[in-house]
Order: sequence, then structure tokens, then C-alpha cells
Amino acid sequence: MIFEIAVARLKTKTMKHLLSVALLCIFFLTCAAHHAARNDVEYFRNVIVLVPDGCGVSHMTAARWYKGGPLAQDRMDVTMVHTHSANSMVTGSAAAATAFATGYKTWEDSRKARCLSLRPDSVLLPEPFEIPAEYRWRPVATVLEGARLSGRAVGLVATCYISHATPAAFASHWHSRSDNNIITEQIVYQDVDVVLGGGFRYLFATDSQVPGSLHRGARRDGDDLHRVLVSRGYDVVTTKDELARLGSLCDKVWGMFADGHMVHDIDRNLLGQTEPSLAEMTKKAIEILSRDADGFFLLVEGSQVDWASHDNDLVGMVTDYMAFDSAVTVAYEFSRAHPEQKTLILVFPDHDCGGLSVGDRGLDYYSFRPEVMVNAIRKAELTAEGLATLLESQAGKISPDGIGEMFAKYYGIDDLASEELKSVEDELTDTLDGYLSEVIGPILSRRAGIGWTTFGHTGNDVPMYSYGLEQPPGTIDNTDIANLCANAMGFRLSDVTARLFSDAGIVFDDAEITIDTAGVSMSMGHLIVEKGGKKALFPFFKNIMVAEQDTVLLEGLTIYSSKAHKVYLPAQAKRFFDRLFVER
Repeated sequence: MIFEIAVARLKTKTMKHLLSVALLCIFFLTCAAHHAARNDVEYFRNVIVLVPDGCGVSHMTAARWYKGGPLAQDRMDVTMVHTHSANSMVTGSAAAATAFATGYKTWEDSRKARCLSLRPDSVLLPEPFEIPAEYRWRPVATVLEGARLSGRAVGLVATCYISHATPAAFASHWHSRSDNNIITEQIVYQDVDVVLGGGFRYLFATDSQVPGSLHRGARRDGDDLHRVLVSRGYDVVTTKDELARLGSLCDKVWGMFADGHMVHDIDRNLLGQTEPSLAEMTKKAIEILSRDADGFFLLVEGSQVDWASHDNDLVGMVTDYMAFDSAVTVAYEFSRAHPEQKTLILVFPDHDCGGLSVGDRGLDYYSFRPEVMVNAIRKAELTAEGLATLLESQAGKISPDGIGEMFAKYYGIDDLASEELKSVEDELTDTLDGYLSEVIGPILSRRAGIGWTTFGHTGNDVPMYSYGLEQPPGTIDNTDIANLCANAMGFRLSDVTARLFSDAGIVFDDAEITIDTAGVSMSMGHLIVEKGGKKALFPFFKNIMVAEQDTVLLEGLTIYSSKAHKVYLPAQAKRFFDRLFVER
């Protein structure tokens, strides 16, 4: 009996020991697996994404020959990227930016939707499928929003309207990329720390004068977003000198350097003398954002490489790419100078544009030398768009000889053929269609030995250059870039979407909700939530909840999806609502 009890005790102790050993093994194996999983993902304090909008490998080749040496990106690793949208082999900028900002393909089609960071109702490519009903036209989180929630400072830099497709996709959610009022309002209330670009008029109501301009504002909702920015602690600057003078205490800034788009880089000397360069904006943005102890995310877009390519304008394309190259140099030198900060740099176009070829039909390609192209560019003082602006200002008054003189002075061409002159004259008779620059651009490209296949986008793959990754990826889809950025900063985009974009009908399923869409096209409208005789109002496209005398800041925007007729808002809204009313 005693022996049996002793054996039993021994068995029990042995089992406990074996169990302890097993648990320890499981613990260490779990830790090892977790460590291995973490090692599969490289973590970075900072992420800088630089996008030369609308270009491809051939554009970069031409820019490299013009520069006479390597581009800044040539010091980095190279990956190839697929760019198709949800509905076409040839993507638009909004669909492309949505893909690499959110990780989702979306539609860009003027007859259906031109989405910014919204999922569509269906996908046609690479294989057709329907999106489940609960996800159709739903906003999805961007890497900028995820970075902000992670505690990082965030910034947007561009040479276009800041509400234009690429920057807009990182900080707004809407079904039409052309609604600048709605998009600008979202960016203002998104609490982006640094915003530098154009589009000043979209901060002011139509009955207000834009400061320092002859034009009135563009907002039809009557909002004064300039006042909102100042009340939220932003320094608002409008010239390169004001930007340069920002001191070390500045941590939030909106730089609006043009009523509309900023001018092409080469045109700044004549048409935009108070505007900063892309490199100057990038340097100031990094200077401010890098003060944040938690790190930063920055998007920089060389917006007008694309527009020059749409015009088949070699001068504008190459000189704007050189301006972009200088911005890449700024980012690269910051990363090299501060290795302790561990900064990931990604450089990639959103899509190809123009179908540029280094070499044209009829060219003797065995004797094509760089000086043929380079000399043609260096004779020019303006882009095709810049020259078109000057010519259109004299439409109806300028003679054929005067046109020839302007081509010689500003575009470096003193041998206009009669058919070329006639094409310019014909286009000047209708200055409203905006195609004069598309007539001018090819005139120089032909002399430079450069060919183009289209005035639109193409579906070519594009390169992504990266600096900082130990194992750069091979060929990827543009949606993979969003997840690469999110992983680098230590979050999952699906988690951010769940946190920021809950269906209001589900969040407030125990309350009465009203979706008021009056004036939504003018960025108006709101969600009303009522329960127990109490009411809260959530204005569309803002990050606030208004309840009685209280205005509560939310960690994200209230987004109305007109396609789904649903409202999405941060999950925390339910907790705030209950705290304000139910628990009183």
C-alpha cells in the first residue's frame, strides 16, 4: 500500500515534471516562432514614399542621359510592379494610389466611379469577382492613417492641388477624385502634420478673396478651412521664403503655394517665382516630421512629370524629373545621415504615361547621341504648358511671326515648319479646349529623337526602387506596396480599417440614426444619432462629434459613402456617445 502510494506520488511528480518541461518547450518554440515571424518583417521608424507621377523606365532613361550621370534612385535596389486597376489594364492615378495606399484595387471609370481609398462593388481584373455586399463601396484605411494611429507624424508633399489623386488617396475617401471641396475638407480634418502643395482656393468660400490672389475661393459650403487650420495650431505659409523661415518650434504646417496647381519646375523662374522647389518642400517636411520621437510617414509626389508626359513634352518631363531626383537625394541623404532612425525609402511611379521611347520612327539609331536630345531640351526656358500659357494670353493678337519668335525665345526652336506653325495657329483659335500644349510638346520631341505612343497612360509595369530593405521583393503588384509599408511600421491595415471605419448602422444598432445628405456634393451633410432623448451629430468628412455644448475630437473621419448610402466612423464613437449621454 505504502509502495503503491509512493509509486503514485512518483508518477504524479514525474508527470508534473514532464508537463513543466513540455510547457517550457512550447513556450520556447512559440518564442522562437514569434521571433522568426518578426524577423520576416523589417521594422522601420520612418517611411518615405516618393512618387514620380506618370512615368516609366524610358522616362528615367531619358532623365539619366540629360543629367549626365546616375539618378539618386540608382543607388537603390530595384523591383518591378504591376499597375492594373480593378477594371482596366491601364490604371488612372486615383485607382493606382488607392492600391499602394490601402492594398486594394478599385475602379477608375468616369461612367461609374473614380474612387479614392474606397473598395468597389466588383473587380474585373485579373479575374472577375463580386465584392461581398457588406464591403461594397466601403472606405479602407491608408498607410498614412495607420502611421498616424501608431503615433508617427505624417506628411503630404506634392506640386499639384493637395486634393489631387495621389496625395488625396492617402488622406481621403470618396467615389469621385474630382470633388476637390470634399477631398480638401477631409485632408484638413485628417490632422496631417505637414501638408505642402497647391490648391489654396479650396480652403476658402466662393464669396471670399483668396489671400494674395486676384481670385475668390472655390468652396460652396461656406466653410473657412483656413480658419480651421489656424485654430488647430497650424502655421499656414504661402511662399518659399515663409516656408524657409519656419522655426524649430513649428510642428504643424500647411504650405499652400498656388491657388491651383503649382507650376512646372522649369517654369518657376518666369511663372512661379514665390513657389518652393520639390526638394525644398521635401527637406522642410523631413526637418519638421523627424522631430517626432515615434517616427514619421511622408509621401512626396513629383506630380507634373505625368502632365508633361500627357503633353508629350520632353522638356517638362525631364526637368520635372530632375526636380524629383533632387527630392530623392534629400530623402536619401537624410537616411544616410541618421542611420539610428532607420528610414525606409520607396521610389516608384504610379503608372506609365505617354508611352515614351528613347528613339523615334525614322531615326538612325546607330548614330543617336545624347547631345541630340540634351541640346534640344537645354535650349528651352519653358515647358510646352508654360509656352501655351503665354501664347493663350495673346490669342487673337499675336501674328505668325510673333508665334515663331516666342518658340525661338522660350522653346529653343527657330525653324518651325509651316505645318507646325499652322497647327499652333489652329489651336489658338480655340483656347478653351486646353490642347495647345499637346500640339507644342511633340514639336520639340521630334527634334530630340524621342517618340511617344499616346497622350494618355499605358499599362506597362513600372520599377520600384527601395533603400533600407535587407531582402527587396521581386516582381510585385502595386497593392503589395501598401502592405510592405504597413508591415514596416508595425501594423496591419485590416486592423486600422476596423478601428476607423465601422458601419454606423451596426455601431449604433441600439439607437435611432438619420443620414442627412442635404448638400453632400458641396461637402455638407451629417449623421444624427438619437437615444434616450439625447442626440449627437457627426458631420461628414470631419473628425468631430457634436453633442449639446460639447465637441469631441475623434481619431478618424466620419465618411459618407454615397454609393452604399452608409456612414462609416471610428469605433470609438460608440464609447464617446455612451459616455456623454447614457452614463450621465
